[in-house]
Amino acid sequence: MSITEANKETERKNISPDDLTSSGDNPGVTVSLPLTNSTNYEEWATKFLMEVLTLSINKFGSTDQSITEPAASSSTTLEVWNGRYSAVRNLLGHLQMLVEESASIWKDQISLLPDSLLCHILSFLTTKEAVCTSVLSSRWRDLWKWVPRLDLVSLNFPSDKVCVDFINEFFLNFKSLSEFKICLTQDDSEEDDSIYELCMDKVTKHKIQHFQVNYYSDMEISLTLPVCEALVSLKLYSVKLNDFESLSLPCLKVMYLEHVVFPHNAVLDTPKLEHLTLTGYQSESFMIIKRVSDHVKVDIDVYFGLTTYDLSERNTFYNFLNNFSAVKDMTLSLNTIELIYCLHDMNPLPKFRNLTRLRVTMCLEYSLELLPLFLENCPNLRHLTLNLVKDNDLELEANSLSKVLSFCLVSSLEYVDIESPITEKATEEEVVRYFLGNATSLKKLVLRLNVSDHGKKHDLEVLKQHFDSPRRSSLCQFDVLLVVQTSDKMK
Repeated sequence: MSITEANKETERKNISPDDLTSSGDNPGVTVSLPLTNSTNYEEWATKFLMEVLTLSINKFGSTDQSITEPAASSSTTLEVWNGRYSAVRNLLGHLQMLVEESASIWKDQISLLPDSLLCHILSFLTTKEAVCTSVLSSRWRDLWKWVPRLDLVSLNFPSDKVCVDFINEFFLNFKSLSEFKICLTQDDSEEDDSIYELCMDKVTKHKIQHFQVNYYSDMEISLTLPVCEALVSLKLYSVKLNDFESLSLPCLKVMYLEHVVFPHNAVLDTPKLEHLTLTGYQSESFMIIKRVSDHVKVDIDVYFGLTTYDLSERNTFYNFLNNFSAVKDMTLSLNTIELIYCLHDMNPLPKFRNLTRLRVTMCLEYSLELLPLFLENCPNLRHLTLNLVKDNDLELEANSLSKVLSFCLVSSLEYVDIESPITEKATEEEVVRYFLGNATSLKKLVLRLNVSDHGKKHDLEVLKQHFDSPRRSSLCQFDVLLVVQTSDKMK
């Protein structure tokens, strides 16, 4: 190609002779130079090379031979241009090679990590996901086997027998396991689900710290819970525990039990238990907790198969709650509160003398009757969180709050947090005024009003003035907040 032909085909680009540092070209403007022994040097070098490469391409046109020759009228001679072109091309080629080498180094940095750290990363995956990493390379082929955690789903196996065989084979070759979780679903095969029972016995003998069984079926799966000194967390769903009189779990801190059937009057000794959650159906055979830690939190969301609501059923429920009469922190769900309401004429609540923090969800319609009952049985309560919900299908006669004040109301109650919808009967107003007008030690009451995102607009200051009333405690602070909810949540 001649200089004349090049001039006809395309215009020459104006460049600063032998210069990459003119305005807009210097990568150092955006990439600061680190010390060569700093921890981010490799990362900086890669970014620097990529910046130089990008800016050079923008300046000279490309990295191939398409850089336009100068026009005949240019002061730049062909000889000078050829020298610059060759230098630029060599520079960019070298930079590209360095970038590609840097990219290949950074591409698989994770494989350079030690086995212990890689196993820790894999422990956040299910076992199925961890096994899939074995195809990445020979480095990863057996790595999943050393992860101290099994997280299995029976449906991922052709049959229950294959699932059990996999677990047994795993323990034959690898003894170290700290966490075991399995989700069992009843399949269409004729295999007896009891094949898991012996398998679970073997699992719990390996000093498991975290043990979880979820069984999704019409019936509970039977399990034997052995003495396990290392167990820290126990989570069971739809499980029937085989007979035992007493069981010591000295390290247990977390226990979550949903639809779990216990042997009658079985005793659990859990001196370090910090969080207990009981939810779902509760049979008349329930556990007796011998010991818990001083700061245990109990969350109860249970219902019993009560039908007559007579004295014997009242006693069953009373004995169940009496298990937790010494706790300091408790949460009671709407299901449990409804059961208490059905038995409230017989006072099914024991005295919670140590309880200082209580979270309760109850219907507005019967809150005026139940609140005095709760406060009377929690003489040292300091924090009360009250979630009031509306039940449009519940029709009750209008009641007023008892004028007989409980001990905690006139002595210990300091913080009340109420969440409620705004109703036509203004029951929530009466509840607020009850606490403001009678709690002598109250320091703060927060009222959270549920409002619709498409409904009437409310003025916060107007609402606060509307709900405010004379306060028994001169130190009490009263705040009103709006909780905007979508239309489906307001139903």
